[in-house]
Formats: sequence, structure tokens, C-alpha cells
Amino acid sequence: PFLLASSMTAIVAQRVLRKICDNCKESYTPEAAVLADIKEVLGDFFKGGEVVLYRGRGCDKCGQTGYLGRIGIFEVLPVSDKIAKLIMERASATTIEQQAVAEGMMLMKQDGYLKTLEGISTIEEVIRVAQI
Repeated sequence: PFLLASSMTAIVAQRVLRKICDNCKESYTPEAAVLADIKEVLGDFFKGGEVVLYRGRGCDKCGQTGYLGRIGIFEVLPVSDKIAKLIMERASATTIEQQAVAEGMMLMKQDGYLKTLEGISTIEEVIRVAQI
């Protein structure tokens, strides 16, 4: 544990999402339950305002899937002094994650939801890839 805590500066996790096809992209207003889930998952990262999501209808360019291309979603855990101390104490992964979130770390699912709000991917794709 000492060697890990003293040698690491950050830990990165990643997954790959399918991007919405720009050729057949269409907007829609999410249902109330989806909107509530977005607000809950994003917490302080949610900026408010009207939420418009996007999806692909399917076209010849994307092979009728609605997706074309890929983009990464990430979770970066900087190893702060408090995190290093937890590693040396052999704390559980849950405890370390809670401390990292308290220090401002964005979870992978949150990064994915932000990408859906930007119109890059869909909520369904984020849930498929990042749901734990």
C-alpha cells in the first residue's frame, strides 16, 4: 500500500460510447423520469435550464443504427494526500471513491450524461456502457 500511495498521482478509468450519427440526429424532450435521473446523477454538475436530448433515427450512413463513431467517457481520480492515506490504510474502494467524489471527482456516468446533454451520445448508450 505504501508503494502504491507514494508512486501514483492519478488513476484513470475509461469506456467507449457510440456517438449519435450527425446525418440522422433528431432532438426530443425527455420524459420526467429521465429528467429526474439526469438531475440526480449529475448533482452539482447539472447546470439547469431546459433539457433537450438527441437520438439517431437511422440512415444509410450509419447502417440504420443511429450511431456513427465513438467517444470516450472518463473517470479521473487524482491521488490527494487524503486518498493516499486511505490507500495506505487499505480502505475499501467505496470509501476511496466517496472521498474522491467529496474532493470533486466526476464519475464516469456523470461524464457520459454531460456528453448526452451536449448531444454527443444517448442516455441509453451511457447506461449500457457505464451502469454499475
